[in-house]
Amino acid sequence: MRRFVRTLALTGATAAAGALTLLAAAPGAQAASSDGAACVTAAGTKSFGRGEISMCPQSDGTTRVTGWVEDLLPGKGWGGTPDGRCAGWWIEMGAQGGMVGPLVCPHFTSSHETTYKFDYTFKPKAPVTGAKLNAFTA
Repeated sequence: MRRFVRTLALTGATAAAGALTLLAAAPGAQAASSDGAACVTAAGTKSFGRGEISMCPQSDGTTRVTGWVEDLLPGKGWGGTPDGRCAGWWIEMGAQGGMVGPLVCPHFTSSHETTYKFDYTFKPKAPVTGAKLNAFTA
């Protein structure tokens, strides 16, 4: 089931954005990567979750995404106590909008892990401009 959540976060951006409801946000910040390209970093703590994310453009047109996210109110899903939502990152791409990024949904996994550490690359539709910590519900 963890693979399902990772797949949803990485490949289902368009479908997931329509199926998931954006509930809260935190601002992003900029830093410099080791190769001189601008990295986008963000950190946040909200009542439902917390985490850190760094997204650095690579020379091949991909972006490397590293960090973690933790669900502080895991619940039992779909309105369960305490909140049943997923905690995750919304990756912004300027005028192109954005996409659902890494998320953790303890109620969808058999292990009920509340923290997800990630390190992957993807090819964005447009340059990454920010990230927001959000709560998502299916």
